[in-house]
Amino acid sequence: MDFMIPEETKMMQESARRFVTHECLPVEQEMMRMDPDWTELPADIFGRLRAKVKELGLWALDVPTEYGGPGLDSINCCIVAEENSKTIIGTSHYTPLWTPANMIFPHLYTNTSDYQKEKYLYPLIRGEKHMALANTEPEAGADAAAIQTTATRDDDGWLVNGTKRFCTMGDRADFFLLTTVTDKSQGRAGHTVFIMDAGTPGFNVERIIPVLRPQYSTEISIVDCRVSDEQRVDGSGWDILQGGLSKLRFFMAMACVGRAVRSLDLATNYAQQRVTFGQPIAARQAIQWMLVDSAVEIHLTRLLALEGAWKLDQGVDVRDIAPMVKVYSTEMAYRVLDKCIQVFGGLGLTKDLPLERWYREVRVMRITEGPSEIQRMLIARSLMKGWRP
Repeated sequence: MDFMIPEETKMMQESARRFVTHECLPVEQEMMRMDPDWTELPADIFGRLRAKVKELGLWALDVPTEYGGPGLDSINCCIVAEENSKTIIGTSHYTPLWTPANMIFPHLYTNTSDYQKEKYLYPLIRGEKHMALANTEPEAGADAAAIQTTATRDDDGWLVNGTKRFCTMGDRADFFLLTTVTDKSQGRAGHTVFIMDAGTPGFNVERIIPVLRPQYSTEISIVDCRVSDEQRVDGSGWDILQGGLSKLRFFMAMACVGRAVRSLDLATNYAQQRVTFGQPIAARQAIQWMLVDSAVEIHLTRLLALEGAWKLDQGVDVRDIAPMVKVYSTEMAYRVLDKCIQVFGGLGLTKDLPLERWYREVRVMRITEGPSEIQRMLIARSLMKGWRP
């Protein structure tokens, strides 16, 4: 059992760390002065940073080589994800700098046609187009199998009707992965995914839904929206959607670790500088224990996530460990941020620091991509079937 990070991975980690420190943190401070709740980098800054990322070889790390990426394994991607997430620049949703493939489900590499690859997949990988997932509905959230949006076959293709909700920043997407039911009698096997172009007649973003975090959501109405067979993704829609979730769990966990590490670093430095009643607050046990408990939880989360990523790379079934990683990492980050804000006192509540923004973001993460209760249900189901950690 070897817990040492390979030298090649260390070099990539250090490259990402330097980039965050020297390029991203100054931009973060500038952006927060202009608008603490910004969602999109100015085009010139984004272009400059993205060019640097590509120059450093940190772009689209998990994209297979045959699709234009370096095809790195999950461990390497997770290590870099931690570094990226130590800055708000790396946790912004609309202008991602490192891995547009975070939203590329693995089945899309094999299930999309040549036409779909050329029009959608390759531009997405290159960062030229934005994609949004249109899956959640008013009556189908955590229970993804309960979606009601229908796609009905006829002589002219498919006629789609339904409503989608909580589509993150859907008004800015160039195209959508749209989940539908094409055969109710088949249950989950009757789900089909379509690639829907923004602006398709009948497919309309009805309203913006402001949420807790800066990245807002949208609601979409789909009324007699006609799509062709060219837009249908081959294979089971359920498998396409679920296929990338385990890997996403590990990336999400390391994004939580990155936020927590930076937050702990800020809080620890502040505690050593902040003097009250004649001594630094870092000398007080109440403060020390908040920092220590945070450090322990961060370390445990990192180990858990990297173990899961390693098993995934080895071809091991990770459906048992992935829910553990998701529930623990998101709840850990929330607890750590809460403690760090407490250490800062009133300053921690201000938008001068990234803490309150991340606090809102990780609160959202305890619900999105499968709420904590569903993850616990999955873990319990595995335990009842005989699985043991």
